Amino acid sequence: MSTSQSVICAQWLGKPADEAHFSVTDWSSLPVETSGDPYIMSQQEQDTLQKNPRWSPSYCSPSSASNSAYYFSHSTREAARLIFEHSIWPAAMAIWQSGIGGGQAAPYIVRKEDARWVDGGLTANGMQILSLDILAQKAYQMGNITGAVVHVFNRWQWAEADFSINNQSVHLPIDGLSIRHANGQFTPLDRQQVFYPPTQRNNAAVTYYSAVGTLAEIAIDIATGQVELLNHHSIMECGNLIVPELVSGQLQGGLAMGIGHALHEYLPLYEDGPGNGTWNFNRYHMPRASDVAVWKQTGDILPRYQKPIHQKVWLK
Repeated sequence: MSTSQSVICAQWLGKPADEAHFSVTDWSSLPVETSGDPYIMSQQEQDTLQKNPRWSPSYCSPSSASNSAYYFSHSTREAARLIFEHSIWPAAMAIWQSGIGGGQAAPYIVRKEDARWVDGGLTANGMQILSLDILAQKAYQMGNITGAVVHVFNRWQWAEADFSINNQSVHLPIDGLSIRHANGQFTPLDRQQVFYPPTQRNNAAVTYYSAVGTLAEIAIDIATGQVELLNHHSIMECGNLIVPELVSGQLQGGLAMGIGHALHEYLPLYEDGPGNGTWNFNRYHMPRASDVAVWKQTGDILPRYQKPIHQKVWLK
């Protein structure tokens, strides 16, 4: 998890995070109040409670493999995006526009959507490449936002809220925000309004687990019924691939667990079962590398689906 969340930052900050901390439950820089059960509360109860600008249906969520990557990545990405849009990008434009006649940016249209991190720095539409160190120094000089703490909530849809940042109303897919300018202290911002997914969405029973299909080649001893796994190939659709090595590890681990459940892990019922206190690995067979065809297994990760863009261009 620490690797994936560090890598997520690179999209907006140009490099992975230097540090990542987990199992932190005391967020004094962003006070969040919660009450009720988000899974069974009524719409009326939610509508009443959300009038408190510091309230959220849930304080924090448990971790669970692919689910965690989805939930955690959203908050990490939104915090990094906020720092980019309200600190790094204004600092870059200030540098590019400095100098005689409006600087190097004057003859060009330099848009935020054209920004790219290349060769360890930020550029846009041919502008000078600026390192993160230079941008950070400029951001501190300008008193820009240099830190952000966010809170998010998902009920098969992300909560959204409006906040006032630098006297401008900003709509964000988060429900809690605290920011720091330059070397100052973190200041929690009261949201102006919030949209939480309707409580009726709890009835959808949606999950965010990745979809996997596997083809297996086996050999069966017709005399004993013994099954030998010879080879297997899996096809996985995991959405946004953050760290390929971690996804590969999740795929291999999930397959080993499934093979163990199907072919090796025998748990008889009643008094002689594993609950009688005498069982150990001499009776409970955990699958080993030779049991799961680890040296022959293969797998494909499907590319992330991109919605086709239909565009018409007329030339005269």
